[in-house]
Amino acid sequence: MRAIRELTDPHTYHGWTWIEAYELGARGEAVAKRELFVRRDGLRWLSPGRAVTTATRRPGRAARSVRVPA
Repeated sequence: MRAIRELTDPHTYHGWTWIEAYELGARGEAVAKRELFVRRDGLRWLSPGRAVTTATRRPGRAARSVRVPA
């Protein structure tokens, strides 16, 4: 995922927030746009311009094939 911005309009629980992000494909390109409800202290922010390689990504569950319109 590549975070685009934090969505501050919706009211959330303390410590939680909505973010808008791009789901990244195998080559690092954006393949779908998502809105995620996340805990702020569970996010790991990378410095701007830092490339994320396959070696630095953690394995996870595969995303469902549902596409969110942009």
